[in-house]
Amino acid sequence: MPRQTTKQTTEQTEAQQPQRTELSIVSDPQSNSLSVRELTPDIWQMINQMAPVMYKSRLFGVTSSEAAGAIMLKGYEMGLSITASFELIQVIQGKPGLSPRGAMALLLNSPKIKTIKVEKIVKDGKFVGFSCYMERVNGFGYTATFTLDDAKKADLVKPGSGWEKYPENMCQWRAIGFAADVVAPDITSGMTNIMKMPEQYGVALTEGGDVIEATATTVIDAQPVQSVPTSQSNITLEMLVDLYGAEAIMIANEGKIPADQAEVNEVASKLAGVTA
Repeated sequence: MPRQTTKQTTEQTEAQQPQRTELSIVSDPQSNSLSVRELTPDIWQMINQMAPVMYKSRLFGVTSSEAAGAIMLKGYEMGLSITASFELIQVIQGKPGLSPRGAMALLLNSPKIKTIKVEKIVKDGKFVGFSCYMERVNGFGYTATFTLDDAKKADLVKPGSGWEKYPENMCQWRAIGFAADVVAPDITSGMTNIMKMPEQYGVALTEGGDVIEATATTVIDAQPVQSVPTSQSNITLEMLVDLYGAEAIMIANEGKIPADQAEVNEVASKLAGVTA
């Protein structure tokens, strides 16, 4: 039997009242779930041995063995598998953080969380924002709301930004992030910044909680950046990795490793524009 049930309903209200579309997820506290695990010398040795392999494989978008080790270590401590750590923990601007999808996975699988309700708020047919109610099994609950008006007051809605292109997704994850910070900081280890302030990382978020876009404000490593070769036909993926790092390349290419020379050239142009 599944541990959670998902139900989405749309409630019709009077014209002057907000319309809310609710997504309810209720967990069974008696079920198995992700759990925080203790770090032992054997596990630490295993991570150190695997880190160079994960880095050299170039499959997981890490820029060094140290970054690979940090991701595996953080993921292991939070109860994730080694490979899931690379999927759900992302290093942006040199700091590891939970992707929104990763944070939600931890929350949904935790026996400490009883209910999560995410509501889309619509008024007079127009999108207003999102609210998220989160409750622990001990009865403590909290509702966080974030609206487009909040984003505008904070001067987040800028031309070409994620807030202009994906306003609903950005409001949704910000509300979830704020609720998680109050109700479940022990579960997410406080690693909710990508949810709460994706624009600070120069990224936007999908409805499913994936990082999908880099903007001109993205910071790419603290090391000096060299120039891209003038002839794009001479640019290789290895050159871009050496210059910018794998994370920046994958962000510029919508989370994927460039598959051909055309994608390599396009990523090179984007990154050259960011660092100009």
